[in-house]
Amino acid sequence: MVPPLAAVPDLEHELDALYALPLDEFTKARNDLSARLRKAHQADAAVEVKALKKPTLVAWSANLLARERHELVAELVDAGARLRDVQQRALAGKAAQADVAAAATREREAVRTLVAAARDTLGERANAQVLDRLSQTLRSAAVDPARVPELLAGRLTEELRAVGFGPLEAVTPRRRQQSPAASRAARERVKELRAEAMRLAREASEAERATREADREAARLHAEADRLRAEADEAASALTAAEGDLSRGA
Repeated sequence: MVPPLAAVPDLEHELDALYALPLDEFTKARNDLSARLRKAHQADAAVEVKALKKPTLVAWSANLLARERHELVAELVDAGARLRDVQQRALAGKAAQADVAAAATREREAVRTLVAAARDTLGERANAQVLDRLSQTLRSAAVDPARVPELLAGRLTEELRAVGFGPLEAVTPRRRQQSPAASRAARERVKELRAEAMRLAREASEAERATREADREAARLHAEADRLRAEADEAASALTAAEGDLSRGA
């Protein structure tokens, strides 16, 4: 029997390195890793690696944040877990609305901080559409227990959409014996709260988008002011030199 070739030393390390690559290098590096695994007689792993999807730009951006700003991503995941817990207890009548509001504010702030970090990291690629989709992907991944490990490991492959108004979608209210009238009233109350929460979530997204656009406009105006200041300084220097020449000629 032919002895197997040397195995890839650390597949997890290889995968971390793969997802850390620039997007345009992913496919070739993935195929190379799959070939090395096959030569090392790790056929199953080779097939799994070859099937890995190239991340979208938004997913790649989230992965980049997970590696370079891991503490911020961990804070978002913790905030998302806290919000789910508080909402679950609130629906069971064991948490106050103020607690839900505080947890929701913390979760939104964690997303906002990460999007701001992404704006600095991505540079010219950080347009309004990408940042909005990144915000949704971060929020959705952070509240989905199946996605949290991928987010923390920096191995997302696709962008995600926040459904409804976030974590509350996953909350299952405790079943209690109620009269038909009380059940109807409770359903109406939940319907009203859901509609209100969705409206507020839309308004928050629009406000965040407006903030990003205002930041870009402020940066553009600042650059324009710097350019004009430089031109004014040059004009002042030229004026001083011309006045000196005139004075010496007189």
